Amino acid sequence: MQAAPLDNPRYYLANFDTLLDWVCQCHADLLTETERATVDAITRLPDASRALLVRLLMRKGDHFEVTQLHYAEIGDIEAASQPLITPIADSATPDGLCRLNADLSLEEMLSLVTLPRLKDAFPELPRSTPKRRMPDALSELLVDTTPRSLPEWLNDPTANTLSVGLGELSRRLSLMFFGNLRQTLSDFVLSELGLLRCEAVALSPDSRAFTQRWEVDRYLALEQLREDWQAARERLNRETNRANAWLAQRRDRLRFSLARDAERQGWHHAAALQYACLENSAYAPRAMPRRVRALELSGDISAAHALACERLARADITLDEQLALERALPRLCRGLGLPAPRRAKAPATPQITLTVPDLATSAAAGIHGVERAAAHALATPEAPVFYVENGLLPALFTLLCWDVLFAPLPGAFFHAFHTGPADLYRPDFVNRRQAAFEDCFARLSDGRYRETIRERHQQKQGIQAPFVHWPLLSEELLSHALDCIPPAHLEACFRHLLANPREHRAGLPDLIQFFPENSRERYRMIEVKAPTDRLQDNQRQWLALFARHAIPALECRVEWQTVNASDASSEDEATARKAPTAR
Repeated sequence: MQAAPLDNPRYYLANFDTLLDWVCQCHADLLTETERATVDAITRLPDASRALLVRLLMRKGDHFEVTQLHYAEIGDIEAASQPLITPIADSATPDGLCRLNADLSLEEMLSLVTLPRLKDAFPELPRSTPKRRMPDALSELLVDTTPRSLPEWLNDPTANTLSVGLGELSRRLSLMFFGNLRQTLSDFVLSELGLLRCEAVALSPDSRAFTQRWEVDRYLALEQLREDWQAARERLNRETNRANAWLAQRRDRLRFSLARDAERQGWHHAAALQYACLENSAYAPRAMPRRVRALELSGDISAAHALACERLARADITLDEQLALERALPRLCRGLGLPAPRRAKAPATPQITLTVPDLATSAAAGIHGVERAAAHALATPEAPVFYVENGLLPALFTLLCWDVLFAPLPGAFFHAFHTGPADLYRPDFVNRRQAAFEDCFARLSDGRYRETIRERHQQKQGIQAPFVHWPLLSEELLSHALDCIPPAHLEACFRHLLANPREHRAGLPDLIQFFPENSRERYRMIEVKAPTDRLQDNQRQWLALFARHAIPALECRVEWQTVNASDASSEDEATARKAPTAR
C-alpha cells in the first residue's frame, strides 16, 4: 500500500482509489447493499468526475460555489460535474453523488459568501456591519430566512453551487481505512514527501480495525456528539450580550456547563478557553479556579501559575476563588520548581468529640442521621438544640429583606410564578439594590429587625421565597434565634451571604444550640462530622467568618459507641451537655 507519486497531476485520486480498494477488499461485509452500489457507481465515473468528487471531499464543508472551483488537471468543472449530479439507482445517494443548487441555511450561505458580496446583495445592511454580526443582522432584516439556493439568497442566477451528497458514507469509508477520523488523504502526501515515515507492517484482511458494523456506527455516533459539543461552543463564542442581561446569564450558564463537560472528557485546553470567556460574568468566581486547573492539566503550568498569582493579587477576589487558588498555588510552584508560597494559617475552630450510638441503633430509637444523633446527645431542657443546617440564617435574611428581594425592578420579575428575583445570582444583583439593603441592615442597628422578621414570618407564611424552608422555621426556633443571636452577628452573616448568594447559601453548620438563661454565651453553632467526613470549602469559609467576628461555633467530631462502652457518652459529651463553651 503506497502513496501515489506527486508528479502525477491526479495523485489524490490515485490515493483515494487505494483507500477505496482496501475498504472493498477488507470491509465489504460492513457495508450495506446501497452503500456498495454507491461505491460501485463511484468507480465507474469518468476520471475527471471522480477527481472532482475527491477534490470536494478533501475540502472543508459540503457546499461549494461552482465559479470558485478551479483545477487545471480536471479541466471543465461543469462538464466534470454532470455525471456527479446524475441520479444513481439503488445507491445510498439516489439523487446523485452531488446536488446542484441545494437549499442552504442562513449559516451555510454566510460561510460561502464574502463580506463585500453580502453587502452588495443586501444593500439595506449598514456598510459597517462586520461578518460576525451578519447572522443577527440578516435575521433582523429578512422576514423569511428559510433555507434556499444560493442564487435565490443573492438574487444572482450565476451563483450556482455544487454540494457533496455522500453524507455519512465518505466518513464511514475513511474511518474503516484509517481506524479514526483524525487522519485523511493528506497522510498519503506526507508519506510521499518523507514527512511521515511509518514502519512497514504486513497487512491482510484480518488487520482491519472493525469487525462488526455496529462498531463503526458507535464510533461515528460518538464523533457526532463531540462535533455537536464543539459546534455549540463555537456558536456560543459568536453570541453577543447586547442589552439583555437575562439572555447573557443563560448563555454563560450553558458555557460553564460545556466547559465542565470538556473537563470531564479531558479536553482541558478547550475547557480553559471557555472558562476564559466567563471572566466578567456571574460565573467568574467559579470559573477562574477551574480555568487555572484546566491550564495546568493541559500542560501549560506556567500560564496557570501566572493567572493564579495575578488573580490572588486583585482586591476584588472572592473568598471562594482565594481558597481554591491558594490550594492550587503550591502544586503549581512545585511543577515549576519554585518555592511554595507561605499561606496564612486559618483560624482554628474549637472542637469537641462526642460518642453516640451507631446509626442503626439511633434509627431504631427514631433518631435518623448523624446530625440528629448529635443533637439528641447535646440537647438539654435548658439548652435546646435545633437541626437547621442552611435553613435558619439565610431564612432570617430573607424575612428581613423581603421587600428588597421582591422589589419589581426591571428584569427581576416578568411573570406571576417567580419564587424569587430572576437576577438573584447575577453580578449586579446587590448593586441594583444596595441602598435598600443598607436600609434593612439599619434595622439591625436600631432593633427594629425583630418586629420586621416576626411580622414577615406571620404575614408571608407558606409563600415561596429564596432561602426559606417554612416547615423548619418554627415559632420556637424563630423566638430563640431573635432572642439569643446578637444583631451584629446577623449582619456579618447576611453580608457574607450577599457577597456570593449562589455559593454562600450553603455550608452553614448543621446545628444551633441556644442558652436562653446564660448571660455570657447565648448560643453556638455546631458543625457535625462523622468519623470519615471532612470540612468542605464553603463550610471552612463560614467557620472562618465566625472566627473573624467572634461568632460562637465549634466542630463536633462524632465517634460511634462500641458495644463494650461503659458509659452512654464520652467525657467530652458530658462536658458539652453541661457547659455552653466548647473545650
